[in-house]
Formats: sequence, structure tokens, C-alpha cells
Amino acid sequence: MKFLDNIKAKLGKRKIEKILKTQKRKVRVNSFATAKSIGVIYPITTTDYQDFVHKYIDYLRGEVGFKKIIALGYFDGPQLPNFIINHSMKYQYFTKKDLDFYQFGKNREASDFEKENFDILVDLSREYCTPIKHLVASSSAGLKIGRLSDENESYFDFMVEIDKTAPVSQFIDQVNTFLKQVNPK
Repeated sequence: MKFLDNIKAKLGKRKIEKILKTQKRKVRVNSFATAKSIGVIYPITTTDYQDFVHKYIDYLRGEVGFKKIIALGYFDGPQLPNFIINHSMKYQYFTKKDLDFYQFGKNREASDFEKENFDILVDLSREYCTPIKHLVASSSAGLKIGRLSDENESYFDFMVEIDKTAPVSQFIDQVNTFLKQVNPK
């Protein structure tokens, strides 16, 4: 089964590369002060990581004042883990069973996220994950933010240089600093 998943991931990655080459989108630099909507996409890994994402969404809604926030989590298993208890509109999820042959999300949540025209899209993932990268590549978000790597260069407009082992909180601190200080023209 792992062998077949690897083949699907490679085919999915090739299809994503085609999407990136043909996509026509205009980069729109936004700050916290100018943006009206934000999308956050992330892998569901541990309880602590999920708690941090919840706190970050609360921060974006409360302190920053975003009215439109969509957080989409991906779990690499057939069903959500037990620590995911909040199935509200505030957080949306998709799992491995929601993927098509190319490992792209095919459920309503993934489809809606892909179609949303966010002012800012933040990818919290550390590693390459085909379902997440497909949504990032397909998004027409004004400003896409993720971790710095050679592989991520074609996905993001702004990348944060941070060690892969650093906690997600350090990545978010860097993103927040940028989004507070950037001056869109």
C-alpha cells in the first residue's frame, strides 16, 4: 500500500507542477491592517499542535480582527483523531479517505477552501504534503506565505527562513511580524 501511495504522490506532485505553470494570479501584498480574509492550512499531527492552531485562530479573530478566517486541517489517516472535537465552522478538516487518486482533497471543505479568494494564505506545514500543496498551488490568494525551502519557491510569495525542528510558534511569530510591518502599495 505504501508503494501505491508513493506513486500517487508523485503523480499528484507532477499535476501540481502543471497547475503552478498555468496558473494566472496577481500577487497582492497585504498586511494585517489591509487584509479582510485569511486562510490557514495545516497538517493535523498532535494535540499540542492542534491547540496551538486554535490559539492562533483566536488571536487572528480577536486581536487582529479578521472577520473571515478559514482554517483547514489535513489528517493523514482514514478518520480524524480523537483529540479533534470541535467540528464547527471555525475549523474544517479533511482526511486521507477524502482524497482522490492524485491525493487531492475531494470533499466539500477542501473544494470550498480551494475556491476561496483569500487576501492572505498561510501554510503551517513543515514537510511537503501533496493534499496541502495542491490547495496552496490552486489557491488564488493574494499573498501566500510558507516555510523557506527550494521546493516551496514556486508555491509562496513570502517565505520564512526557520529551522525544520523549530516549533510552529516561531514560524507564526515571524509571519505575524512581517504582516504587522509590511506596507502594501
